[in-house]
Amino acid sequence: MSQPDSTEPGTSFHLGGAIRVNAFRKSWESAQKRRKLSRNVRLDAVMLDLDFQSGRWDGSAQYRVYYYSDTGRTTHFPHHAWVGYWLDDRQKIQAGIQKVPFGLLPFASNNFFFSLAFYAGLEDDYDAGISYRRRQAGWVFDASYFPADEGSWGGNSNDSARYSYDIVSDGVRENRERHQINLRLAREFAFDNGIHGEAGLSLQYGLLPNGITGRNGHQDAEAVHTNLRYGNWNLKAEAIRYRYDVENPAYQDDRYVVMGAYDFPYHVAASGQIYVASLSHSWDIPGSLLDSITVYSDYSYFLKTESGYSDSQQQVFGAGFDFDGPLYVTTDIALGQNNAYIGPDFTNALAAGNRDSGWSSRLNLNVALYF
Repeated sequence: MSQPDSTEPGTSFHLGGAIRVNAFRKSWESAQKRRKLSRNVRLDAVMLDLDFQSGRWDGSAQYRVYYYSDTGRTTHFPHHAWVGYWLDDRQKIQAGIQKVPFGLLPFASNNFFFSLAFYAGLEDDYDAGISYRRRQAGWVFDASYFPADEGSWGGNSNDSARYSYDIVSDGVRENRERHQINLRLAREFAFDNGIHGEAGLSLQYGLLPNGITGRNGHQDAEAVHTNLRYGNWNLKAEAIRYRYDVENPAYQDDRYVVMGAYDFPYHVAASGQIYVASLSHSWDIPGSLLDSITVYSDYSYFLKTESGYSDSQQQVFGAGFDFDGPLYVTTDIALGQNNAYIGPDFTNALAAGNRDSGWSSRLNLNVALYF
């Protein structure tokens, strides 16, 4: 969060975007002998960005379009759209669709798939509301109020055409997220031996109104995190506890909730604990076409406290290549157990799962061209 120069005259705008292409191979689809290149390479996303700055005011918006070649479906939605105002050089207020201040920021992971916290709505989450941030003497405090999630936009699903995962309606279960409050406090530090970073605590609470019963459920989540740096090494760690306590009709199972994003809903355990650990190392390469390389190992474990549910795991080994210019390439070897995106069971893997489920793998190459 850097403050605009309030003495600079006029207003500046920047229009940009990106095109991303994805190539992959999934272990659980090997029996289908998918060898055609067109079935394993697809347009991942097209993004359009607009940023502005005018004195103490600034703002940013991004709109995304995704195309799923397997089904011919297209979905589109805003990633974010906010306007901010700097009260002074330490304080800022911001309104619109924006990142929820929870846990490790900006991300708890380095890879294309994020961590398992993302798929439970607790990493890189975006909602619509107002936030306040104050930074002073090594402390960073965030307080936010989100009366609603970011909404569902263009797609085929009932309520899941959005970027980040929220509790959604699928036409049968009628729960939604409303009136969410987030508090986050982090302490930045630096030691004489060269280690620096931050440690923090996050709290989240909100209502989950049910459209059938007319009653309000509630959600709550807590996280502790640390982000350590030493030279080009980076270690991230986070522990999350959450609960989605819904008020469904008596005939519906309360042990899971329906969450959705990217135009697809699925089931997630209504309560659990998520543990994240990430280690990375980067190299700067001056004077070459490649500016830097970052290699990483990202692990996350999803302990489901619901009776009879099987836990989920995710391990990703990968590297990011930042080229001189507009090109960024991510290569990942992703391993998953009871994992919706790294395994054959999309709908129930993050809910009940399967106690006999083995590990699945996915090789993934993502090429992003920024303009």
